Amino acid sequence: MATRIHLDRKSQVPAYRQIIQQVTTLIRTGELKPGDKLPTERDLAAELKIARGTIKKAYEVLAQDKIIEAAQGRGSFVSSRQDILPAGRKERAVALIDKLLDELKNMKFSYHEVQTIIDLKVMEREERLENFNVAAVDDVPEALAIFERQLGFLSKIKITPVLLDELAAERKPEARLKDFDLILTTSNHYSELLGMLPNLHAKIMRVAVSPSQETIIEMAGLGLAQRIGVVCQSECFLKIVTAKLKDLELAAGPVAHLAIRDEARLPRFLEDLDVVFVPPGHLLQRRRENVAAVQAFTERGGKVIPFDYQIERGSLLHVDERIGQLLKH
Repeated sequence: MATRIHLDRKSQVPAYRQIIQQVTTLIRTGELKPGDKLPTERDLAAELKIARGTIKKAYEVLAQDKIIEAAQGRGSFVSSRQDILPAGRKERAVALIDKLLDELKNMKFSYHEVQTIIDLKVMEREERLENFNVAAVDDVPEALAIFERQLGFLSKIKITPVLLDELAAERKPEARLKDFDLILTTSNHYSELLGMLPNLHAKIMRVAVSPSQETIIEMAGLGLAQRIGVVCQSECFLKIVTAKLKDLELAAGPVAHLAIRDEARLPRFLEDLDVVFVPPGHLLQRRRENVAAVQAFTERGGKVIPFDYQIERGSLLHVDERIGQLLKH
């Protein structure tokens, strides 16, 4: 493992962030897999000929972002709690289908019969999902999009985003959510939601979220001298991005930002920046008058980076299991 990490001594990117970027890239390319053990801080420091504290800092950031896990007395391992290799989902699905087809062939089913059975089961599940309603509750509107995107594999499920502040302002918040089959929220707001909706506690389920690997790789590779800005819809999203920038020593004080409602000012905003973070799925070119400004920004080397979140793999599996259980009743 250690020989796969190489530091560029001439780079403006600090050594600990080069390690973060390379470890995450090795995970995404499949060279490191969930459960694989990383070298100890001492061994990697000796291999790279740098201070052990540099490795410690890199491992701490990776653990904070749920990319690796530290086991007391055993070392650090690639996390198995999230879908670290999303590109491999299709390959795994194909392998499962191949295995199922082989088993059904051994049971003497024709391919036509198999297709008919599968089509009927899919239709049956989709019909049940059409009447299944999920509320996603959070205080960051930008983050609510991840629920709809990552639960999109349940094609017929209806997901309704609910802002926590709006819910808290209602006289009877339980009345708004009582008809939902499942209420999802992030770990940060689980206790608050339990207190707000005491009679709906059985429907409330928490999920863990963290920045995506693509986001971590992009952030870790930024240079110290680059000027950074954030386009945001909410103050909460700005605070989340700013906190991560400070973790990676990319920001010491306030970060330049532009509210989405003020996008008419985008051309001027971009003039003083090298990197802009945007909410997931947001396009800076939504306004016709901004197209030329964004093109000029990227042509001079500017980068637009989506600050994307993902529901951790373990939480996704639990949500899928819970929905399956509820549909059986």
